[in-house]
Amino acid sequence: MNDQPARSAPWSETDGVFLLRSVATAMVRLSDIASPGTFALPYPDEAQRALNNMVLNCLMLKARPPESLPHLVEWAAQRPLDRWPITLPPDAVPPGSLLLDKATRQPTQLCYEWAVDAEDSGARYSEQRYMAAASSRCREENYPEAYQAFRLLLVRRPVLTHRELTTIPAAADGDLGPLVDLMHDVYQPAPAGYLDRERRSYTACARCHTLLHLTTEDGLWCERQRCRNLDTVRRGREYQADDGGGVQLLIRPLRQWVSEPGAMETRLARQLTAIGADVELWPGFGAYGMRVRLPDDTVLAVDHKDWASPALLGRRATMPSPDPPYDRCVWVIPAARLRDQPAFRTTFERYRWSASPELMTDRELLRAARQLPETGRVGTRYADSGDEPTGGPF
Repeated sequence: MNDQPARSAPWSETDGVFLLRSVATAMVRLSDIASPGTFALPYPDEAQRALNNMVLNCLMLKARPPESLPHLVEWAAQRPLDRWPITLPPDAVPPGSLLLDKATRQPTQLCYEWAVDAEDSGARYSEQRYMAAASSRCREENYPEAYQAFRLLLVRRPVLTHRELTTIPAAADGDLGPLVDLMHDVYQPAPAGYLDRERRSYTACARCHTLLHLTTEDGLWCERQRCRNLDTVRRGREYQADDGGGVQLLIRPLRQWVSEPGAMETRLARQLTAIGADVELWPGFGAYGMRVRLPDDTVLAVDHKDWASPALLGRRATMPSPDPPYDRCVWVIPAARLRDQPAFRTTFERYRWSASPELMTDRELLRAARQLPETGRVGTRYADSGDEPTGGPF
């Protein structure tokens, strides 16, 4: 299953790491319960603990501490992490990165990555317990079709009306099987931050179909970096607040760790199939993202990993389950990550603690697969700049 927690390799500076995890966890927790910055005493336990730890750290470093929780929230939304008075390992955070989006005060992807990295909160903010339950139920009943249908639904329909939530399982000809009751756990009423109060409506992103969040200036913002990289926001389906009994949104952990990489994996699967590869999505009840048999009969276990932090991704570098079997394990990142962070691969390699999996971009994988009928297996070394690989990985 994607993004299972790995045994942590030691960091060179533990105090700053623990502090950043604490603050990131607090920001995620606050986003779950209200609009950050509007809290009254007493603060939620995780938020108070993060504030206390940050104040203590600042006093020890003789730096000016945040005066309150709303002040700490402002730090998270306005102050890049590389300017915080905390000591972190080299390249632990990308330059200029924030824990909260400036326009919405919502946790960034990096914030969720740090929250998941915390051992005491990782299960709460990752997809593990939901996808483990889905995998276990379908395995027990030997029902791979239900697991496939469930994964595709999470990819294609991050937003449902309440009526759709109750009727889709019946309309799916029983494909969801033992997972029907899980639907009400993973789809929850859309939070107020997505609601246009004047129009009494929610608007979906035309590209990824998740809901667009309202900004502090009455604009719209998509949580997915890929959509934001494509210039302007594109409005998609509009849902009235009372449409079909109310609007249901896939919970954030599943949007981030299942729906988003799943969309990328389905797109990559189509591209690989078009050049002659045999692709199975989410084999072995989600053992990994794709099982790819290439034209030279090499079998790859492929997972799409679009992480903001190459250091945190490197710390999770482990091999997936050997069943279904494969020859090589590959983690694929979007080519845009290397454009935005030229040292992404170097940082990933610095923090990984196992030799596998291999890391390459989606473009590198496709390019190498196209070359296979002519060249067969070749070298695996790449330039860190994101330029074309010298030869190819197979």
